[in-house]
Amino acid sequence: MEIDGEMQWQTVELRKCGGDNLYYKMYCAKMEQFPADVHRFCDPQLQHGRRRELVRLLRNVDELSCQKLQILFSFSVPNAEAITFISDLNQPVVSAGAGTGYWEYLLKSHGVDLIAFDKNIVYPPEMRYSEIVTSGPEILEQFPDRVLFLAWPDIDESSTFSLDCLSDFKGDIILHVGELLGETLSANHWGQSTSRSFQLALAEEFCCLSRIKLPNWPGHLDSLTMWKRKSAQPVVCDGANFHYVNTKCRVYL
Repeated sequence: MEIDGEMQWQTVELRKCGGDNLYYKMYCAKMEQFPADVHRFCDPQLQHGRRRELVRLLRNVDELSCQKLQILFSFSVPNAEAITFISDLNQPVVSAGAGTGYWEYLLKSHGVDLIAFDKNIVYPPEMRYSEIVTSGPEILEQFPDRVLFLAWPDIDESSTFSLDCLSDFKGDIILHVGELLGETLSANHWGQSTSRSFQLALAEEFCCLSRIKLPNWPGHLDSLTMWKRKSAQPVVCDGANFHYVNTKCRVYL
C-alpha cells in the first residue's frame, strides 16, 4: 500500500477524511513498509549503524516517519475498538490537553458530546482538527458530569498537567490513552504519557475497569484504559478493607 500514491494527507481537511480514520490506515501502510527488524531500534545487540538507520526511519520529521505522523495526528493511534468503546459509554466527555484534536474529531464524528481544551501553545489553529478551548485544568471544575479524557497529557516527569487535571476533576470516570507503569519500553518505567505522581494519585482514587489495546508504533505500548472513582470511605469486610466500585460492563480487548 503506497501512502503517497493512494492517500491524500497534505492538509488538515484532507486528513479529516470525512470522519474516516485516515491515521489508522496510514499506520497500517507504514508498518507494512518498515523492515522486519524495525522493533530492534533499541536493541543493544544490534549493530550500531543499523540501529541508527532504524531510528532515522522512525523519527526523521523531514520524511513521513511515524514521528511525523504523530505530530500531524496524535501520539497514540486510534482504532475502531477504542472509538466505539468511548461512544458506547453514551456519556459527555471533556478532553484535557487535546493537542491537535484528532481523537476528539473522530469521537465527535461518531456522535460523542465532547468539549476539548488545551493551553494551545504547541499546535497552531491550522493544525487542529476540531475546536479546542484555550484553558488550563481549572476549567474541569465546570464539568463534573463529564467523562475526563486524557491522551498523552504530560511532556515529561516535570509536568504537573495530568495531576492538576485529576485534582480539579470532580467526575467519576477517566479515560487514559497512552502508557502506564510497567507497560513501556521507555527507561522511565512510568511510561511516556503521564507522570509518576499522576499515576500514583489515579490508583489511589480510581480503579481500572477496562482496557483496550491500541495500534502501537515501534517503541510504544499504548492502551486505552477506563478508570472509575472509588467510594470515598473503605468498608471493613471480615477484617479486610474494600472500596466500592460498580464493576459491571468491564471490557478487555
